[in-house]
Amino acid sequence: MNFNNPFAIIKRKQDLEPLFLTGEIEFLENLADIPRIKTDNSFDTLSMIPFSQIKERGYECQDSGLKISCLTIKESRYIDIDELYAILPDEKIELDGEIKNLYPLKEYENIIEKVIKDEIGNGEGANFVIPNSKTFKIKSFNVDKALTIFANLLKNELNSYWTFIFYDGEKFLVGATPEAHIVVKNGRVKMHPISGTFRKQKGELKDLKKFREDFLKFLGDEKEINELFMVVDEELKMMAQFCEGGGMIIGPLLKEMSALIHTEYLLTGKSKKDIITLLRESMFAATVVGSPIQSACRVTSKYEGVDRRYFGSTIALIGNEDGEEFLDSPITIRTIEIDKKGEVIVKVGSTLVRNSNYEDEVDETEVKIASMIQNITSQKTYSSKRLLAHLEEDDEILEALGSRNQKLSKFWFFSQEDEDVIIPALRDKKILIINNEDDFCFMLKHMLQKIGAVVEIIEYEDYDFDKDDSFITIVGPGPGNPNNMKDRKIKIVAQITDKLLKSDKKFISICLGHQLLCKALDFEVVKKSTPYQGVPEKIDFFGQNQVVGFYNTFEAKWDNRESLLVSFNPISKGLNALRDREKRFISFQFHPESILSQNGFSILKQSVEYILDDVKNFH
Repeated sequence: MNFNNPFAIIKRKQDLEPLFLTGEIEFLENLADIPRIKTDNSFDTLSMIPFSQIKERGYECQDSGLKISCLTIKESRYIDIDELYAILPDEKIELDGEIKNLYPLKEYENIIEKVIKDEIGNGEGANFVIPNSKTFKIKSFNVDKALTIFANLLKNELNSYWTFIFYDGEKFLVGATPEAHIVVKNGRVKMHPISGTFRKQKGELKDLKKFREDFLKFLGDEKEINELFMVVDEELKMMAQFCEGGGMIIGPLLKEMSALIHTEYLLTGKSKKDIITLLRESMFAATVVGSPIQSACRVTSKYEGVDRRYFGSTIALIGNEDGEEFLDSPITIRTIEIDKKGEVIVKVGSTLVRNSNYEDEVDETEVKIASMIQNITSQKTYSSKRLLAHLEEDDEILEALGSRNQKLSKFWFFSQEDEDVIIPALRDKKILIINNEDDFCFMLKHMLQKIGAVVEIIEYEDYDFDKDDSFITIVGPGPGNPNNMKDRKIKIVAQITDKLLKSDKKFISICLGHQLLCKALDFEVVKKSTPYQGVPEKIDFFGQNQVVGFYNTFEAKWDNRESLLVSFNPISKGLNALRDREKRFISFQFHPESILSQNGFSILKQSVEYILDDVKNFH
């Protein structure tokens, strides 16, 4: 085996043995430049994609000019794992000099505090991931030391989705990633969002009873639960774009690593889209960026100030099997970048939500980084025992997992392909959704198509009221402060709302759209004392008890007028929903399309039926 030229070794979870790949390297500008060889039963290309590639979606990022490292595969073969261990070196690895932080820990904690208070606290998003990084140098670095690090990961890291080493002639990327980002095979798309992190204790754990108690407490932690729900919502936005016939959610599931245990879901559905299109439109996972993705890119770029390089991006294996292209693309976390001089960059992050504890988030990143550095230097501090194996049939743990789904959307947990829920009066009629920088609109589109509508999505900047020929217009959700009329988006969407309100058009307004409608109706809209980003809440929805999902930092206040039908919180007076008595519009502060809205599909369907009720000449 020649390790002097570009190569990769990958141990995929789906394979019994590691895969050795060699070939020629190209450095590419765009995903479309990846060669499409399309030969039968082969691996064609392996591409390391930098995070800055998200610029292809038009999203903000720090960009230092990194290109896609694409290995066009000339040779591929599986290697017996014992044979590989016999080949891989076992070098002593020492660090040369001190370990440096990108941000000193106190500064990093201050950044976390600002993101939570100034961004989540002002409605710019539900969650964000701001990585910290450490840099250091490996003494007398060479290819054998890179292979030693890979061997350490193979031996020490439990249950990785991929464990890999990739050398492109300029640098090594070595990782043990837990998460499949997007997988496409035989027309089926899978995404695997992971969030929620339980830290295993240091040393060899002997007290299983204590572990069980701590783990049950983690499974019941509201922050950890809602953190996972939020990233599932965000990746469902992508799946709603990819899978024309719909999809389903499987889980929650558990993934045990050497130092950590994660909670996760599996999202799956069928798609006819090209794999490069799917790869581009899935950049990148909410678990390492935040949500909504577009706003999260803007916020993370603002606070990070440096290129993320490969943190939170993906590595893409493309090939052919039985005459069809496949894509296997894990997320690049727990990944180490090493240049030929031995300079190392290690980046990790944690998910920041409204109720994050600043110190805990810093500690989580330190635990993750420490685990990675220990694998580099061959030191082992964390237990490699599979603790969950002792509790896989524990009824309380199974119940704690199962209960998470009890109040979630029934619509998304089952395949929708054969459902007949069409509203006859709506069949083939156009609904236009105005996208205000939140891809929840694609989940809305999918739901509305199921009830018979022809649905189009238009960006708020491109909407022209005078050309709107839709039967129903939806003013969609989005990040932002509805009181900030200096914000171009807020000003434009407020103007759209005014025009709709003064016309005879039928419309639905959701979240940000609801807030701006309330302002147009002269309700006071104020910042909530605590953001409701990713919060399920039981409300009285016009006489029905409903559990619905809120993603809002601002809310309108009810003031006892009788010109509208209202759903409001009797304690805070916050307006949850409005109905026009003449059945011309309806609005929601919550998201009927979210997995957090238990009967969200029924609410949306009933609401469309409500505003269709007085149509006399519908044809």
